[in-house]
Amino acid sequence: MTGRLDDYARHAINRATSVVVPAIIAGVEQVEVVASHHERATLRVGDVFLKIDADQAATDTEVEAMASAPIPTPEILWRKPPVLALAALPGTALGRLGEPSTAPAAWAAAGAAIRRLHEAPLPPRPGRSVD
Repeated sequence: MTGRLDDYARHAINRATSVVVPAIIAGVEQVEVVASHHERATLRVGDVFLKIDADQAATDTEVEAMASAPIPTPEILWRKPPVLALAALPGTALGRLGEPSTAPAAWAAAGAAIRRLHEAPLPPRPGRSVD
């Protein structure tokens, strides 16, 4: 296949490139490829993020980690493997790729959230101990 769709696909494999693809779904103005690689693609459709993952164990781990995180995490809207649908979190965007950030307060809040995550105890994991 050649043409416009191939152009989107070529850009979608670059993690640093965000590609906006016009949607053909009623009521949706665009689909944005947020990240994409050989195991997972994350799309934004309006206020919903769709994570499509080839490794369901990784998705299971992510869902468990979000449930035990001491900070706000996205609401799981639905899950039908291989897709996990998450609601967008409210707040200020830290920035846009290729543009300077204009949100120093949002960066400070993100730093505080990361510190809370790093200070939290590790969740229990099956298997061998790191010790």
